[in-house]
Amino acid sequence: MISKKRPIILLFANIYDTFRRSRLARLLLIIVLFKILIFYGFLKGFLYPRFLKPKWDSPEHRSDEVLKDMLNKPNIYFYE
Repeated sequence: MISKKRPIILLFANIYDTFRRSRLARLLLIIVLFKILIFYGFLKGFLYPRFLKPKWDSPEHRSDEVLKDMLNKPNIYFYE
C-alpha cells in the first residue's frame, strides 16, 4: 500500500530539484520573492498605516470610530 504522504514528498522533492538545477528558475524565484517583499512593505507602510496602527484608547472609542466611518456618506462629485 502506498502512503498518502509519499506523492506530496515527491512533489516537493521534484520542485526543489528543479530550482536547484535551473538557473532561470532560481532567478525568477528571487525576483518574485523580491517583488512580494517590496509590495508588502509598500502596502504596509504607505497605503494602510491607518488600519495597521492602533490609534484608539479603548474598545468603545474604536467602535465609535468604526460606526462613524461606516455611517458617513461619501462625497459625490458631479461633473458637467
